[in-house]
Amino acid sequence: MQIVNRQKGAALLLSLVILLVLTLLAVSGMQGSIMQERMSTAQRDGMFALEIAETAMREAEATLDGLSDTTDFGLITGFYDGRDPNSTVPSPFIAATWDLDGSGDPDNAVKGATVNGVDPLFMFEYKGKVTVDPEAQLPRDFSQYGTAGPAEFDYARILVRTAGPSGSSMRLLEGFYVFQPGGLGGGSP
Repeated sequence: MQIVNRQKGAALLLSLVILLVLTLLAVSGMQGSIMQERMSTAQRDGMFALEIAETAMREAEATLDGLSDTTDFGLITGFYDGRDPNSTVPSPFIAATWDLDGSGDPDNAVKGATVNGVDPLFMFEYKGKVTVDPEAQLPRDFSQYGTAGPAEFDYARILVRTAGPSGSSMRLLEGFYVFQPGGLGGGSP
């Protein structure tokens, strides 16, 4: 008796189709996980950049704490006098504002202390004087400054820019620093 084989390769074809579908699902899943990893890395880098920028902001405030007068504004790199109509503070949103010269020093800013291998940059703009009323937007206790009424303060704007450790994210912080009444150089706390 002769056995006739009538299979035409249907099982092989079906198994190849199933294998192709499984391969496409695996590749798609891998692409999704790679994208999630990139997003989490970018988020982590951005958080590091923010933490470094906040550290640099405290350093910038300490720099202003150490000033004895406002003569540095307009004379030293990174210190701008916002009251001078002939002086223009560079835009913090233009990358060239934060460029470094050939020796690695910033052209328009002050280099802060290195944090986790990142050098934050900051600049200052003296804004002049402002009179603050104790009953203004927020109640204030001026008794620590020896007055109960309105007080006149010098104030400055601080701009801090820093990258994350990978260099792929940037953070820009703006803060305003109010000098103690009675002038600079560590007036009464």
